[in-house]
Amino acid sequence: MADELERISLTLPPEMVEELDRIVDDWDYASRSKAIRDALREFFTTHSWESDDPGRHYGTVTVLHEHEHGTDLHDRLNSIQHEMADLITSVQHIHLSHDQCMETLVVDGSGTEINELANRLRSLKGVQQVKVVVGN
Repeated sequence: MADELERISLTLPPEMVEELDRIVDDWDYASRSKAIRDALREFFTTHSWESDDPGRHYGTVTVLHEHEHGTDLHDRLNSIQHEMADLITSVQHIHLSHDQCMETLVVDGSGTEINELANRLRSLKGVQQVKVVVGN
């Protein structure tokens, strides 16, 4: 980060200030400003890839899903991964329990492609959660 900083004013409701202060304390931030800068970096990155930034992005798509015995969810997940193999560089599959699995897909591509992958995975019956973390 540049040595130069610009001061701005921020107006928040009291409950948000209280929550911010709890996080600053919990995560041992040096200041509110440092915590807000970190939050804004994530906000900017999310905006960049969600707004169809044609630039290259790297990150992960984490999928929490049911381990549905006797269904084709596993085949449908694999099919999507094979169709988007140019985007996906690595996959890790973890058995969390008898009935639940998690897959982490490492991705390298445009925001549009990453968003399409996430949305296709979200639409599958048996998928409980999809979380995307990307950077430029």
